[in-house]
Formats: sequence, C-alpha cells, structure tokens
Amino acid sequence: MIDILELISNIKPLDRGAINEARYHFDNLIKPKGSLAKLEDMVCLYIGATGETDPVKLEYPKKVISLWASEQDRTFLDKTYLGREPLNFLAKKAKSEVFITELICRQDDSAAENMIDALLKGIDTTEKNIKSNGYQLFSVAIPGRYALPVEWNSIKSEEPYTILQHFGDVRLAAAVGAILTSAYLRTPIMLDGLASVLACFIAAKIAPLSLEYCIASNITTEEGQEGLIKELALSAVLRLQISQGQGEGTSLAFTLFDAGIRAYKEMETFAQAGVHSELEEFSVSKNN
Repeated sequence: MIDILELISNIKPLDRGAINEARYHFDNLIKPKGSLAKLEDMVCLYIGATGETDPVKLEYPKKVISLWASEQDRTFLDKTYLGREPLNFLAKKAKSEVFITELICRQDDSAAENMIDALLKGIDTTEKNIKSNGYQLFSVAIPGRYALPVEWNSIKSEEPYTILQHFGDVRLAAAVGAILTSAYLRTPIMLDGLASVLACFIAAKIAPLSLEYCIASNITTEEGQEGLIKELALSAVLRLQISQGQGEGTSLAFTLFDAGIRAYKEMETFAQAGVHSELEEFSVSKNN
C-alpha cells in the first residue's frame, strides 16, 4: 500500500500547458467559442491529467462508479443495486466502459482509529482498482441521503481527521482516501452527492492539489450540497433534482463527458475546413 505521507506529497498539479492547448483546440473548432461550456471544462481537466492533447491519440476514458458502503448498507445494496434501480439501469444503458463497484468497509465507527483504518482502506482499494483495471475516470459515491450537522460552520474549520471524527462515518473516510489516491494517480474524480463533495472538502484540506482533479457531476436536493460545491469553487455539470448522490447523476454526466471527448476528437477546426476562424466579437465567451 502507498504510504499516506508519500501519497500526499506526490500529488502533482494538472498540466497547465496541456489545458491551454486543449482550450485553444476547442476555440478553433467550427462552433462559437465556449459554446460547449462544461463539456469543454471536463475534457480540458481530463487532458490536464493525462497530458495528451492530440485529438487522434486522446482516448475515451475507462470509467467506474465506486460506491463506498458499510455493513449496515449491505441489505440496501443487495435490494437496490442488484435489481433494476436507476443506477443499475443507467449504467447498463451507457457505454461498456461504465462499471459499478461495491466496496464494503467495516462498520465500527465509534473509535477514532477506525477513521484512519477506513481512510487507508480507501487508499489501498482505490490504488488496486485503478491500476489493475486501467480506470481513467473514477467516481466516488455513498449510498443514501447525506446531511451536514447543524454545527457544520464551526466544524469545517477544524483539522481533517477531527472533521472525520465528528461524522464518525467510515464510508466518508474511505471516500476521502479514494479521492486522494485518484489525484495521486492523475485520475479525474467525478463527485456525486453531498457525501462525496464533503469527502472532497476534507481531501482538499489534507492535500489541496487533489481538488484540481475533482468534477461535480450534479446538484442534488441534499441540503448544503450546492453551497459546499460553490465553496470549493466547483461548478456542477447537471441539476436534476435527484434526492441523493449514489451514482445516477454520475452515470448521466459520463455520457456528457464522452460527448465532449467526441467533439474534441471529431469536429473539424476552421483551418481543417479551410474557412476563416471565428471573429472574437461573435464568440460565446466574449458575449458572456
């Protein structure tokens, strides 16, 4: 298993040169500048992680939705995700590279050391999953509707491990470990629901650069989720009034992600089509 201090110290920023090159390519496609909005943002983040800017060589990422659950969630998972519920259905209808992984961690959340154990399990399991399966886009979700405590505004300024102890949720600790590991492995992370956004908030306290790899898939109706997304300076891809973050929003955002990749790879530039480039005064970004 990766040493946690080594992991944190070796999380590198996105490749800004690659991102700028990707922006330039999008701006020169035969369309108004910036017209693909968040599709462009997601693809540029992905290119910043991979460093691959060539449209021909750029791959559609292999994706996974990782559901972190406790023993108490087992019955819920067995009834929901092995049946015909929304996430299962959407994943089957999506491209074949979308998978669902159910990762169960121990439910004994009374002791502080179990938060550390769960975080380390999140690191270890995520490292094995990404490396052995070649995942290039990793989503983190926790089953069920989540909530912030009433004293959140005072808790959020505390140290990361103290925040985890306040919640006492091994699933949340494992999700923090998963986000840190994904960033370390330069694998973008799709957040889904309040719990995953909270895990991102804590991960960013531990390793601020991990935030660069995070994408908010959707705004749920969970109280406090949208505010926390804004606090992290993220912008959600979708707003669907989904009641909880357990993968449905991510599955749909994956489809939009692939649409952005397809535009980057297959749309012609002005130069390729032999026409004049777009005038700056008519671009979407200019008028917005």
